[in-house]
Amino acid sequence: MERISKRSQKKSSLKRIKLKFVGGFDIKEKELEAEEGKRYSEVLSSLGINPETVVLVKDNTPIPTDDFVEDGEVVVMRVISGG
Repeated sequence: MERISKRSQKKSSLKRIKLKFVGGFDIKEKELEAEEGKRYSEVLSSLGINPETVVLVKDNTPIPTDDFVEDGEVVVMRVISGG
């Protein structure tokens, strides 16, 4: 499991998340730990994903990429647009 943090912290202050990727990603899922207070946009950026190109869904509800990371599973869906 990968850890996304800037400094060493207590285990209890880490959030465990499972990301499931849908729509043209090279990976299908990833489990990681992120420090409390980190935003989903920061986690996505650290994985090389532009937060403006995805929609996040948790418990069948879209969530903003600037929300704080919480324990649990999040679906990362690639946004495709055209005109």
